[in-house]
Amino acid sequence: MIPLGIDFDQKSERLGSLKSDPDIPLIGIVGRLCEVKNHSMFIDAIHELKQLGANARAVIIGDGHLRPALESQAQKLQVADKIVFTGFRDDVLSLYNDLDIVGLTSLNEGTPLTLIEAMSCGVPAVSTEVGGVVDLMGQRLEILDGMSVWEHGLTVPSGDARNFARGLQYLIDNPQTRKEMGLRARSFVRSHLSKERLITDIENLYSNK
Repeated sequence: MIPLGIDFDQKSERLGSLKSDPDIPLIGIVGRLCEVKNHSMFIDAIHELKQLGANARAVIIGDGHLRPALESQAQKLQVADKIVFTGFRDDVLSLYNDLDIVGLTSLNEGTPLTLIEAMSCGVPAVSTEVGGVVDLMGQRLEILDGMSVWEHGLTVPSGDARNFARGLQYLIDNPQTRKEMGLRARSFVRSHLSKERLITDIENLYSNK
């Protein structure tokens, strides 16, 4: 098997920063607003995070048919002031640099490209533990009540908004840990999932045939 290889040197023209206050952590989730991505859980988690007293903001990058329902959910949970819906952005590759934490709430994933892209920018992840997510997380360091701490981020069970919020809170409260996770994540994906590694693997495959 030859793993995915990504061109991390791709650039996209920046349309504007997402961050309104450099002192307030920004949590981002990237993807189509469809059922499998489970953005509803992300909004529930931001509500839980607000209940925990965290001073953080969130951004949902992407568009899809569930956007009206998700915006309505944010209003009902009184977190509309905490969440920005950007809609579709064609400068998404440049926006990861604005994020302090990347979230993923999917019900199922193969190889989660958005996590790889975020990690390549040094952003640690809080994710549901589904599909290929654990393949990106490095070594499991610790199992806490309801969540796992890995080298590159944290995971929680699928559908568990409360512990997802606790994972976000953990990284918000520990900025040095967040930074170290991000640096390890960046090193990992750039060495294991780069375009250059893919080309070398394919060359080796043909030369050894």
